[in-house]
Amino acid sequence: MDFFDDVTTQAVPSEAPQVDQSQIQQAQYDVFSAFSNEAPVQSQQQSVVYVSPEQQIRKDKLKIIEEERLAQIREKDQQERLLKQQKKQKGQEYLQQFKSQLETDIQQRKVLNKQKQEIWLENKKNHSQYKNSWDQIASNIALKDGEYPGQKDVTKMRQAILNKRIDLTK
Repeated sequence: MDFFDDVTTQAVPSEAPQVDQSQIQQAQYDVFSAFSNEAPVQSQQQSVVYVSPEQQIRKDKLKIIEEERLAQIREKDQQERLLKQQKKQKGQEYLQQFKSQLETDIQQRKVLNKQKQEIWLENKKNHSQYKNSWDQIASNIALKDGEYPGQKDVTKMRQAILNKRIDLTK
């Protein structure tokens, strides 16, 4: 009990206004019923605040500044939206251009691949007409004397190829 000994208590003065508990309870019920009915609560006390002319001028200036700031924000948002739309449109155009370029590239590759395939098939047919590979090699070189357009002496090489072809055909 030593802990509470140094705490002094004060008596409530008798002049304090006595509040009727029923009035408080009724006000609480009113607030609850207004809340449940979603109706605004009507305050019984209305406070009137005096505002000096200087304060009113200051409030008006602050209001004007706030309105200007909001207008600037709206304008900035509008500019950002326009810029975003422009970028989006540019992106769409680039995408369309990219897709069309891709399609033309694909078509060109298809045509080129078809040509290469035809050449390959033709070479395969030509390859099959020779009985052995040395015949094909011999057909790609000049075997007669004097047909070779170069300046080096290739007679020994020509003779070796001819001998190999003769050996294979025996």
